[in-house]
Amino acid sequence: MLIAALDTATLTLSAALLEVGEAGVSVMAERTEHQPPRSVAGAPVGHGARLPAVIGDLLLACDTRLPQLDGFAIGLGPGSFTGLRIGLATFKGFAYANRRPIAGVSSLASMALAAAAAAPPGALLVPLLDARKGEVYAGFYRVEGGGVAAIRADAVLPASSLLALVQELPGGASAAGFGEGYEAYAEVLSPALARLPTPIRVPNAAAIGRLCAPALRDACFDVARLAALEPHYVRKSEAEVKFPEGLPPRP
Repeated sequence: MLIAALDTATLTLSAALLEVGEAGVSVMAERTEHQPPRSVAGAPVGHGARLPAVIGDLLLACDTRLPQLDGFAIGLGPGSFTGLRIGLATFKGFAYANRRPIAGVSSLASMALAAAAAAPPGALLVPLLDARKGEVYAGFYRVEGGGVAAIRADAVLPASSLLALVQELPGGASAAGFGEGYEAYAEVLSPALARLPTPIRVPNAAAIGRLCAPALRDACFDVARLAALEPHYVRKSEAEVKFPEGLPPRP
C-alpha cells in the first residue's frame, strides 16, 4: 500500500510517500521545507501556503494521484498549535474525501526513530523541540527491537527542570538529547545531558510513516476514528490559561 506521511509541528514542513509491503516500509519520495517565521517581500508563508504544492510534487515524483493513496500518516505534535492544526486538518480532509484510513503518532517519537541508528540498543533518547518561554517539548524513548518505545509520556517543562527528570528514569544517567530544543538550551543541558551525534533536529515524515504503518496496514476507513484524531498539544493554549472556566459572559 502507498501512504502519505506529514509533519507540521515546527517551522519545518516534512512530507513523504512510502510503500508499505510484506518486506517492510520503503520511502518512495520525500520533501522537507523550512518555512520563514514571517512574510518576505509579501510572499505567502506558512504550511498552509506551501502544503498543497509539496504534496503535489511528491505525487508527481511517484507518478500517482491523491485518490490512489491507500492511507495517511500524520505527526500529532507537540509543537506549533497552528502548524499542527493545518497539517491534521489537511490530512483528515484527504482521508475523509477519499475514504482512506488515517493514523497519527507523536512527532517526538518520529525524531527518536529517525535518530535511533546513531545510538546503541537500549539507549535512552531524549528528542527536544523548542517550546519557547524557556521550555522544551521533550520525549523519552528507548531504542529496542529495531525501533523505539516510549518510557514516559511526552512533556513540556522548563529546560532547567529536564535534567532532574531524566536522571530519575531508568538509564537516565547515560541518556542522550538532540533536536532544535537541545540546541536552543545547550548551555543549560550540555553539562549533564550528552548530545546524540545525529543530524536530526525536527520531526521526520518518513519516520512518521514507519511508525503509523502497522496501524494502517490492512486498515479500513473509519469515520469515528478519523473524527477522534486530535493534535497532541501537551501545553495548554493561551486562552485555556487565561480563561480556565471559559470566556466570561458578555455584559
